[in-house]
Amino acid sequence: MERNFTLLSVKSGQPMQFGGPLANVLAPKLKDNAMIKAAASAAKLKGGEIELLGMKTEVSDDGTFSAWPTGPMGKLPQAKKAVEGVQNAVRSRGKPLIRRNDGTLVYTSYQPPVPTKASMKLLGSRLSVELNGHPQPTVCTLQVTTRCQANCVHCSAAKHKRQYDADLTTQEWKRVVRESEQLGSVTIIFTGGEPLLRPDIFELIDWVDKDEAVVGIFSNGLLLNQENINKLKNAGLWFIHVSIDSPDPKQHDEMRMVPGCFDKAIEGLKRAKDAGILTGISTYATPERLHNGQVIELIEMTKQHGFDEITIFDVVPTGRLLHEDKKHLLSDEDKDELCRIENMYNEGHPLPQVITQAHVNGPTGIGCYAGWCQFYMTAYGDLTPCDFTPLTFGNAKDESVETIWQRMISHEGYCKHKNSCRMQDPEFRAKWIDKIPASGPFPYPIEKFSEIADIDPDSEDWDEMAEYSSLGIMG
Repeated sequence: MERNFTLLSVKSGQPMQFGGPLANVLAPKLKDNAMIKAAASAAKLKGGEIELLGMKTEVSDDGTFSAWPTGPMGKLPQAKKAVEGVQNAVRSRGKPLIRRNDGTLVYTSYQPPVPTKASMKLLGSRLSVELNGHPQPTVCTLQVTTRCQANCVHCSAAKHKRQYDADLTTQEWKRVVRESEQLGSVTIIFTGGEPLLRPDIFELIDWVDKDEAVVGIFSNGLLLNQENINKLKNAGLWFIHVSIDSPDPKQHDEMRMVPGCFDKAIEGLKRAKDAGILTGISTYATPERLHNGQVIELIEMTKQHGFDEITIFDVVPTGRLLHEDKKHLLSDEDKDELCRIENMYNEGHPLPQVITQAHVNGPTGIGCYAGWCQFYMTAYGDLTPCDFTPLTFGNAKDESVETIWQRMISHEGYCKHKNSCRMQDPEFRAKWIDKIPASGPFPYPIEKFSEIADIDPDSEDWDEMAEYSSLGIMG
């Protein structure tokens, strides 16, 4: 099945107007180019746009992906190399998770299917690294509400909750979504709290331009009744991931402090799967859970129910447990074992696909996503590098997403790539995290960081959490 995509186009005007997923990256470098000006003049004579660079794609019957450059710029060696890079990157991923009826290939719920217009934007992010030294933010996670029916003691979002501040309005969130798409985001994730507690969540999901990005939600699963599943499907939801803390229903319910939470979450995911929505379980690994077999049990449980993915995060001291003990952090050997488990289960590409933070955010994967190719925004508009990092670089109520993003990636802590999670790095935490007082505010404004005096986090009053370990498991 063949498809054609315009990657960069131009039409005349003062100034010239560029379009396509590569416009943000290439327009500043091409606006004074004589050939481009001539193309813009030709576009004016033809009364429309001219494609400068395109890509023709084909997925053969055996699933092999091929791509060729088109347009006048397609003859340039750099363009041929870029398109060849896309082809090789797709082919290197092997067998897709799912091959859809329209011929597109799904490799993970976290990215758009290939080839689609949204997936072409990933080429723009790749070129941004080559030309500017930093990618575009391809993933944004938006905390649309702090409200939640559960009361997890290990909640990473708990410290963001404010008693008197209002969440961003529907129109403010719509602006954030559109600005994120324009900045390069191809995956938009709504989270909370519990995003389904927000009455306009279906409207926000529908608002995401499906040609620009796929949209997913992270949920506790309590509201995944058939009516809501139908609304999510009709709004265009691409995936839903539900948090499961333990393969033991009783232990999961105790940690969430909601009786019956486990059963409702699993039944809700089954409904989503039946509706054609990609489904996943989100959980975390500790040395104890890795060595006592619970990680394997969770993978097998995901397999048993026929869900598409399971994401296994590392333990990261954050949220309510930001200054708690760090004895449950994974060792390098633990992470190697998680990578081995991931490779073992993914060999041959059966469902579910296993995704471990140990691999994806480590030296064998992409490295730290935070402030590199993703950002997180609180319900009040504070933009942070990721949902685990309690530092804000600005607020969307006051500035554009792009302005805040540029400030963040210019900061000394985020201007360069890091091949492992910053929030697990003792040196990074000592410099930027451990000095944040327990009283907050959270996330802490980066421009006020110089005002923080050296403090001893162990001296703070954390009596309310004293009976829990850093995982939220009662000791």
